[in-house]
Amino acid sequence: MLLEQQIVELDLRQLYQMQLLAGNYPEAIESIRNLRQSEKLKRANAKADIGIRHELYALAKLEKLPFDAAYRAAFNQRIGKLENVAAQLATEFVARDYERDRSFAEFAFGRVSGLNLKDESASARNIRSLLWMMSAYLDYLVGGESAKPLAIAVKADREKRYFIDTKVLITTKEGIELSAMVVRDKTQISKRPSILTATIYSDEKMNLQRAIEAAAHGYVGVVSDSRGKRLSSSQITPYENEPEDVTAVIDWISRQSWSDGRVGMYGGSYLGYTQWAAAKKMHPALKTIVPSVAVIPGQGLPMENNIPLLANYAWTEFVSTGKYNYNQAYSGYDWFDIYQQWFKSGRAFNEFDQVVGKENPWFQKWLAHPGFDQFWQKMVPYKQEYAKIDIPVLSLTGYYDDAQISAIEFVKDHFKYHKNPNHYLVIGPYDHFNVDIAQSTDFRGYQIDDVAHIDLRRLTFQWFNYIFNRGKKPEILKDKINYQLMDDNSWRHAPSIKALNEKGKNYYLTTQAENAGYLLSPTQESKLGALTQTVDLKDRTITHNNHYYPFPVERKSLDVETGYTFVTEAFDKDMELSGTISGELKVKTNKKDFDFGLVLFELKADGSLHHLNYYLGRASFSHDRTTRQLLQPNTLESIPFERARMISKKIAKGSRLMLLVDVNVNDRAQINYGTGKDVAKENISDAKEPLVIEWNNSSYIKLPLSVYQK
Repeated sequence: MLLEQQIVELDLRQLYQMQLLAGNYPEAIESIRNLRQSEKLKRANAKADIGIRHELYALAKLEKLPFDAAYRAAFNQRIGKLENVAAQLATEFVARDYERDRSFAEFAFGRVSGLNLKDESASARNIRSLLWMMSAYLDYLVGGESAKPLAIAVKADREKRYFIDTKVLITTKEGIELSAMVVRDKTQISKRPSILTATIYSDEKMNLQRAIEAAAHGYVGVVSDSRGKRLSSSQITPYENEPEDVTAVIDWISRQSWSDGRVGMYGGSYLGYTQWAAAKKMHPALKTIVPSVAVIPGQGLPMENNIPLLANYAWTEFVSTGKYNYNQAYSGYDWFDIYQQWFKSGRAFNEFDQVVGKENPWFQKWLAHPGFDQFWQKMVPYKQEYAKIDIPVLSLTGYYDDAQISAIEFVKDHFKYHKNPNHYLVIGPYDHFNVDIAQSTDFRGYQIDDVAHIDLRRLTFQWFNYIFNRGKKPEILKDKINYQLMDDNSWRHAPSIKALNEKGKNYYLTTQAENAGYLLSPTQESKLGALTQTVDLKDRTITHNNHYYPFPVERKSLDVETGYTFVTEAFDKDMELSGTISGELKVKTNKKDFDFGLVLFELKADGSLHHLNYYLGRASFSHDRTTRQLLQPNTLESIPFERARMISKKIAKGSRLMLLVDVNVNDRAQINYGTGKDVAKENISDAKEPLVIEWNNSSYIKLPLSVYQK
């Protein structure tokens, strides 16, 4: 009754899901196809087969045949006749984890079971919760009923198209076992270039689909597992041995009868990291890499600018517990509650695993290396090693990618140490999980420009065609740095990030009060002064730097509980902010160290805000990320910052830029008590007198800001 009254408010996706659950299969199929048309009108990169797994289910239900036979017939009719690339895209859903769908459905049911849904005046939130639960149940239902016929149909379809070997075992010169899978198109009889994905995420369904993707595009698709994963009997070692191991896989590929001796790589996050790990060794067979949202171990995660973060804590258990992904690492804990338990307890950071209740040797090992020392340096190209990376590189990332600080660092270092790197960057309003395809017009409250809806996975294979087959260079790559100017519906191009930043201008912190805080001025105040902030590190009722994470991106207002805000005067013309922020803080403090956060917003004329950028930093590592240099208490110190994220946005006439400056003390990261001891071992008893910081008005931030040009 409740949903019948609300049916007019359902979007097309919700509508077809409810129709399926009600057994209205013809109507559901029509709604699915209408959804595809609607999405095409909204986004140029809309998938051609949105909802196809539900469509196959509905088609099978309509037939008078037994369900399994009807499902296989629907699959063969709907997918079996497609060309390889289209078929691969249409069958991406086969990698779904049915057990995860079941667990999620149970979780969703538990969340909804306590709601009063019989009341006809139930809130919109309750209705959304019910729809959410029913959607989760539908995934579980469809996955369960379809599992057997889907497996049979997919296996037959793949055998028709490809040679598949999932049980390859590679033994390196050092005697290390590495497992892999290889997929080749049966119609390709000549030697071909190979596209390699090197991953620590051992999920056979997902990785086979990845290998098939490369084969569908005419290459030999290879997915290799990290040391100790899947079929390997070696010990699991996240990050540490990837340069040697991935190089060994590339060498093995180059010597196979089906290989023409050329290897390319692609993939995101850890899979982006493994490409740079391989580039550190530069095997002659490696001809190009396409790292997406790539991470730098020790500088992106598990720490950022030498501050250990908790966001990736469960990851170590996820990848190192057994031969395959260990989903219980995430679903088996209420991580937000555990973060709070640790924070309120005042225990040392190196005791976090004791709060969790399970030893974490990787966590402890990484804490022993707070500087970017040789332990981390051996995992990625470092300094002059970039000069030897002469292959074409296409880097992909997003303004709101959690790993962007790493992805951009790879780009900047390649340009810094190589005289003329053949390196292109594509960056837009994407996060860590939607870089391949921006799947919605609404991103955390921000309406993405139409031109930002590009299919970066498609771009990846256009790049491979350009490199390996002398195909056309992808049109978007008009210069080395290709960035989407948000709120302008345009792509812009520059020769380097450095060239973008050179347009920037210093804006100084001031002591001049404004309605929204203090003035952020292009000129330094003639008289030196400071704003004083006092932070009781023993107080667990208050957290600091609460607004650094860009969620949401757009917000109507901002309640600043701690720190100071500095605001520019309103711009009298449209401006462009494109590049990375940098600057220098001049501070005096009573401690030997502290952690800080900077957050940059566009403050619009109507008072709403757009999150632009943020920076997390540890003062004692600001001059040298490899070696800690403690502060002299009660002495004016310089704290430079420059390892920041890139952003590009049109700043409207009448808007202002707002900088939020604060100490970083919260339940998401290690707490620096400022004693000068190993921060991992400090606890609340080290807090003692409050932290006092004087933010001097000679501090500045360099903003890559210029007058907007059409």
